[in-house]
Amino acid sequence: MRISAKILTAAIVCSACSAGSDKAADSTAAVTVDSAAPVVAPVTEPSTAASTTASTVIVPININTATDKEILAIPGLGPKMLHEFKEYRPYTSIEQFRREIGKYVDKAEVARLEQYIVVK
Repeated sequence: MRISAKILTAAIVCSACSAGSDKAADSTAAVTVDSAAPVVAPVTEPSTAASTTASTVIVPININTATDKEILAIPGLGPKMLHEFKEYRPYTSIEQFRREIGKYVDKAEVARLEQYIVVK
């Protein structure tokens, strides 16, 4: 016998709500489920807008020593910009990076790229 996730959830909730039942407070009551039927946890909506924002940790790469693969891992960066990044190595300062890469992209894009690199 197959039991859908909704029916299973409803059965658990109803059994927990039964008035006067000794098992009502026991959240460990056994439930038998056909092993062929997938059991899916209910999906709940986040309570606040802030909780829907995914956190992304950016670990900047050293632009002077980064491999092609590391540079190409920067979102939105392709082979042409890889060439430009490497052309001006070694960078001596972030200001030099801004100046040289600013020849190819606008200031907003340079600022976005800066979060992915460090000059060492």
